[in-house]
Amino acid sequence: MAPEGKVPASDLREEKLISQRPESAEKSTGDGPPDAGFLTLSNLLSLARIPLGLAFIVVGDPSLQALLVVGAGVTDVLDGLIARISRTVSQIGLLLDPLCDKLFVLLSLSGFLAGEVLGWAAFLVLILRDLFTMGCYLLGRLTGQIIPFRPRWPGKIATGLQLLTLLALIFDPRYVPLLVMLVGVVSVWAIIDYGTSALRHPWQMAA
Repeated sequence: MAPEGKVPASDLREEKLISQRPESAEKSTGDGPPDAGFLTLSNLLSLARIPLGLAFIVVGDPSLQALLVVGAGVTDVLDGLIARISRTVSQIGLLLDPLCDKLFVLLSLSGFLAGEVLGWAAFLVLILRDLFTMGCYLLGRLTGQIIPFRPRWPGKIATGLQLLTLLALIFDPRYVPLLVMLVGVVSVWAIIDYGTSALRHPWQMAA
């Protein structure tokens, strides 16, 4: 027992350790990435795919449309890379990246529905994976849950094939049926992969 009026040495050591604890450790909560803010360079690159998709509909020149597709692909690669290098990975960024991918593809493909190259059946096959993930996200929000959809390779491959399909629609529609079939197969793979991955990870309550 310590003499009256003196603080035990163990308590002093504990107080010193608490005082030296980094402030970020006290503020961080949960297992997700820290909040790096909304207006980060990586998030702005993700958001850039929305005006690129709108421009794709308006622009009629095939060369400019191809440049827009390439630009969307470049921003898709750079946003995640910059977020990891600059350590600005955030929950909002993990949501924006796939959402902006889907919006660009949806806007761009919709521009071909008025013609004879792309029918509604092929259009629905091309956006099958996107419909699934958006539906699961909305269902989760309605039930107060956040389903953990993380970027995964089957989804990335499906996105790449969607962009290739856009280029085929622009330059050589003969390859569109084959690419639509490939996108459909990979989309089913991605849906199964997303589903099993989501079941393996704990869901979070929505704020």
